[in-house]
Amino acid sequence: MIISLRPSTILKPSVVSMAAMLASLAAWLFPSFGVLRKGFESPARLSLDAFVVLACWYLLIFLCFSLGEKVGSFLVPPRNRATAISLDLNGNLIYYAFTILGAIGITTTLVRVFQALSVQEAILAITLGQANALKDALYEDYSIGLVSLRYLILYSASLALYRIIRFRSFTPTNLFNVLMLGVASALLSSRLIFIATMLTLIFLLSFGKSSTRISVPKLLTLATLLFLLLAVLNYSRNKGYYDENNLSFGLAGVSEILAYLGSPFQAEIGAAGVTDDLVAGGDQTYRNYVEEEENLNTNSAFIHLHEQFGYSTWPYMAVMCLTMGFVFQALASLGKTVFLLPCGAILYASAELWRLDLFHQGLFIVWFVFGVGLPASIYALRSLFAFASDSRETDRFGW
Repeated sequence: MIISLRPSTILKPSVVSMAAMLASLAAWLFPSFGVLRKGFESPARLSLDAFVVLACWYLLIFLCFSLGEKVGSFLVPPRNRATAISLDLNGNLIYYAFTILGAIGITTTLVRVFQALSVQEAILAITLGQANALKDALYEDYSIGLVSLRYLILYSASLALYRIIRFRSFTPTNLFNVLMLGVASALLSSRLIFIATMLTLIFLLSFGKSSTRISVPKLLTLATLLFLLLAVLNYSRNKGYYDENNLSFGLAGVSEILAYLGSPFQAEIGAAGVTDDLVAGGDQTYRNYVEEEENLNTNSAFIHLHEQFGYSTWPYMAVMCLTMGFVFQALASLGKTVFLLPCGAILYASAELWRLDLFHQGLFIVWFVFGVGLPASIYALRSLFAFASDSRETDRFGW
């Protein structure tokens, strides 16, 4: 069975953000069958007040993303060719730059971790299914610096996988970047970077295609492999917890996905009708109105933003979605350039917006600053050198 999709219609912030929200709703509605862990025991009651507030919230996000995309497409007409060879998606200059920066970040991170843990302790933690201990060690006395460059693995690994799949290119650089992604995902429990890389990879592979034909059996096989990878990552972090709750490997994997997707919807349904209390109460006020597990702490951007910014959250979200929708479409309109990489980062942040506002987090700031700033700086320098060279030739011949 083959299905045909239009990537340009689906892979944009306005659609991806709504698809993720609907996935959260579906996970919230999915039955536990008495054995699955969903992050809560009893579903929250969806009141009329909560429905109206959440409908207006997600309508605001969708409309502002859509408007930003329209303006970006209008102001930056689509181009079929890269602005410069150095910015071409298949070029090596930016790819190698991100590879070096990501390697510096991973190396610095591992040094920081093994300053707090011995190699034997790290191996024991992984063996016992307590890989979170490595991440906890990293965040002891954490400070922004070179360790933040590990986030750029998103770009180098996405490009590496793109080249492996698209061109069957198994070069040492490509394999090294895949290895770094594995280190970040497994040893440092960075499931977020892994998922962001997969979404960015899909965006790169489908960009520029008017339609994509997908084999349903292959899609199911890929989904199964992705589930198994995520299940392994989850089990390496929380094996002890799953054993205590008599959850097998398969049930633990499904439970983690349901809790990850569904618990934010549980939280916002329970708290959307009491936004005045969220604004007045501050951090964690929503727990007074929501029944869910205490260890779940990234529950709905809607809630956390209201607790943090009050009702100014609404104009903030409108401006943020307008801006990111515009930037996404403007960068994508440049054609098949390395500026598609920050487009992938924007897509992922949009996909997480039902759960967490990544747009003002350090991780996304690193992605955005380097994803846009590095290629733009290199292009500006090359243009400056080219202009200086032309000026010298003009002076030489008196033109």
